[in-house]
Amino acid sequence: MDPKFALRFLVLLLLVSPLFVTNTMQAEAVQPYEETNQHEPSEPTNSGMVSAVLSDKGYHAMSLTLDRILEAINPNATLTLFCPQDKAFFNSKYPQPPLTLLKYHAVPFKMDKDSMEASFRHGSKVDTLLPGHPLVVTSLPGGAGAHGHASLNLVKVTEWDLYNNGRLIVHGVEDFFDPAFQTLRYPQFDVVAKDVVSSGGSWLKKATENWFLLF
Repeated sequence: MDPKFALRFLVLLLLVSPLFVTNTMQAEAVQPYEETNQHEPSEPTNSGMVSAVLSDKGYHAMSLTLDRILEAINPNATLTLFCPQDKAFFNSKYPQPPLTLLKYHAVPFKMDKDSMEASFRHGSKVDTLLPGHPLVVTSLPGGAGAHGHASLNLVKVTEWDLYNNGRLIVHGVEDFFDPAFQTLRYPQFDVVAKDVVSSGGSWLKKATENWFLLF
């Protein structure tokens, strides 16, 4: 073999080798990162499992009502549900709340304590599954209002993350949310949808009339 050719080949090999090694190391470094960030979609929510969890934590009435809400939504949708305590069902004028009222306790996105602190302020509206009728943030976690409790429509959030599988998040609240609170105090958020008026207008009208008695 020509000595000059052999020398040139050796120099070329030495120049290429570091590049080859560097590219290989970069590829190996990126691969675990990509795998870590590939999240498989979670399984659809098992309503029986969620009902059992709520019942174990003392929310018996809502555990028996949960199916009515979950059946009305896309099983693959993300949902935050605010769950009234049992005493709310006994004190309520709706011991068997209509589906429209239950939808008012469901938010079509993830809303936990951290996101509430980071993304909302006092007076923010929070859209619900009841079209045209949002909740209103009346105090933030750790704030001066409601003795440090977060509240919506002046109803305290008493327990965070009763259940959370990333797709369904359930928080405990001390009472039912009253849509009339938002309608009367924050009318700028109110957009009455035809389907709400036709399907649930009677109970909403009654709730509003009861609020007028307080003023």
